[in-house]
Amino acid sequence: VGPEAALSQYNKRLEEAREAGKGEEFPSFSRRHFPQPSGKIAAEAGSDETVKTGVLRAELALDTAVGQRADDSKRVACGGSVVVDGETVLACQKCQLPLGELVYLDKTDEEKFLHGECKAQCMLLDLHTDEQKRKRGELQLKKSRREEFDIGWTPVGTIPSNSVSAGRLGCAVMPKGMCCLVSDKDSLTVSIAPTFEPAAAINLEYLTLALQVRRTEGREPLFSLDPAENGKLDDEDPEAAMMVKRFEPDWLAGTSVGEVMFQADYHLKELSFGEYDQPVIGMKSCFEYSEKDGEDSEWSAREWFVVRKAEIHVSDDQVLIPYLKMGVEAREQILGDAGLEDAPITRPDHPLVRYAEIFTHNFDLIAERKSVVSQLREVAKASIMAKFLLESGNVLPDSWFSLGDEAKPVCCLEVPQLWNDRFFSKISIKDGAIMSDKAPKSHGLYGGVDFGIDRFR
Repeated sequence: VGPEAALSQYNKRLEEAREAGKGEEFPSFSRRHFPQPSGKIAAEAGSDETVKTGVLRAELALDTAVGQRADDSKRVACGGSVVVDGETVLACQKCQLPLGELVYLDKTDEEKFLHGECKAQCMLLDLHTDEQKRKRGELQLKKSRREEFDIGWTPVGTIPSNSVSAGRLGCAVMPKGMCCLVSDKDSLTVSIAPTFEPAAAINLEYLTLALQVRRTEGREPLFSLDPAENGKLDDEDPEAAMMVKRFEPDWLAGTSVGEVMFQADYHLKELSFGEYDQPVIGMKSCFEYSEKDGEDSEWSAREWFVVRKAEIHVSDDQVLIPYLKMGVEAREQILGDAGLEDAPITRPDHPLVRYAEIFTHNFDLIAERKSVVSQLREVAKASIMAKFLLESGNVLPDSWFSLGDEAKPVCCLEVPQLWNDRFFSKISIKDGAIMSDKAPKSHGLYGGVDFGIDRFR
């Protein structure tokens, strides 16, 4: 039944009920259940107890007319236009709604038009597709460069074996696992003994290299990744930015200690820039801190591993136990006349400073989950032990200072900086107009390993 026929039947039935006086038999028309308004409203409504048929008819007719108008306004797509109320107007090719005064051309067909909002959605989809393609290309490039420059930690075959080192040192007891140092106060000598306590364990090759550095240089081993060309990136090929490995002393390059320091420092910088998943749930990369704070400016900084606390404990059975607390520090850098130099003041909310703080807070947990960080801690323990042995006047055989002579040839002292670019895109709409911003931002990150053990006595 159509709306007009339904309305006619409704009015006819209502009039018949009123004329027959059977209003009480029809609860829907009962004045007892629906009393007439009183007071001013009743006076305005009139004395007649029945609702005027004309008023009801008008109200229902109005509702029917509105519904009919909505039906008549149904849009019918016709090529690049739609029909609205019998009038043909240009339509958006995405949502099929009428266009306004400000329109955008469709990327696939210049004869078709889009709303600003619809165009922004298409741009966002294109950016997502381009981003995925760019990431796939970067992944292949970084993989090839890591293989070319030997970047990446491989514990198997890299961590020195104590049994091999003990044989070279001419030890009477050949440890098959962890070993520790036992001191003899009377003769001022130390001996090697097996142990099951990780805190007392020491890597003999790391120790002999640290002893040699301490005796010849008067300090602990040092490593840093410094920018080539004074930290200035190549505008034509920013990805070609190179960093220089710097070892002190130079002969550390190619040794197990030098390799650990390089790989640990490089991996720290990759973690800082989000190249890998963070080792602890809740940790954010410095880029995530930047995005959260709405920062998108370019910056350079350096971060390095440090030893915050260093002690040597002696057990009841004269076992020497190195104790230390490690962390990461960061400092913002600016480009001066001589190249990159530390900024006079680094703000505490700098993204890299915040990352260094959370890394320091979780350092021991990260060392358990990251083999290269754990091995760097072992190098720091060996450096602390070397300082103690030489400063306490212990007599050590010459064989303890000779393992550093067997350094492997170095592949290359320059490595690419694989994290200096960060792409971001912003798309916003103002008064129907698209406001977009897409640009790569370059970030330099340098530093290294500087334990700073000499400040401990």
